[in-house]
Amino acid sequence: MEQKLHGKIALVTGASSGIGRAIARRLVAGGCKVVLSGRNEERLQALANQLDGSAIAAPQDLSQQSDITSSLDLAQSEYGKLDILVLNAGLFSNDPFAEEDVEISQRMIDVNFSSVVQLTHAALPLLKQQDRSEILAIGSIAGVSDMRNEAVYSATKHALNAFLRSLRRQVSENGIRVTSILPGTVATELWGLTEKTEIAELVTKCEVLRAEDVANIAEFVLTQPPNVAIRELVVLPHAQDI
Repeated sequence: MEQKLHGKIALVTGASSGIGRAIARRLVAGGCKVVLSGRNEERLQALANQLDGSAIAAPQDLSQQSDITSSLDLAQSEYGKLDILVLNAGLFSNDPFAEEDVEISQRMIDVNFSSVVQLTHAALPLLKQQDRSEILAIGSIAGVSDMRNEAVYSATKHALNAFLRSLRRQVSENGIRVTSILPGTVATELWGLTEKTEIAELVTKCEVLRAEDVANIAEFVLTQPPNVAIRELVVLPHAQDI
């Protein structure tokens, strides 16, 4: 797969942990240079150091409108182009809506949907400069199912799907592929899962996906030949009953 990704420039949001970090690692292993976007500057810099010159940290808070394009500006100034935009950053809450702090609800809307619209809009001119480029969004099974106690989160993921389905039809003539990966439960901090032994046990029971599983699928999507377009890919733990 290295040849297909070699020399490409990618921006990965939510890269400080979980799926975003795993995808960043896979892209670098495939020969990409990666801009690492996220809120935790210390973690981003540590990951950039581990990736040994193939990645740069771009700390940003996607809930703040003034900060949304800062990682894209860094990609342009550092590398002069963008081939792959990975829209992975997200916030999650599964409190019953009546009990959920409305500020948390608004932050989910801002990060999970509004920032995606704004960052994608700003990135399109750069992506259109390439003969072939990619927009890869990490959505959620909540975007195609109505999950109990995830009213606002599910709404943001449904909105994300609708946006990407329409965008896909608008930019295909520009050589831009738009793909959504819709995972079920992934063993990440989003679900409070960080302990390796616990994660390994849940994986053995087929109750969760690893972040690396999603990263493998991301690599599969991004290395398809130009005539292949994958609109959406739902991936679940085998034992998840949805």
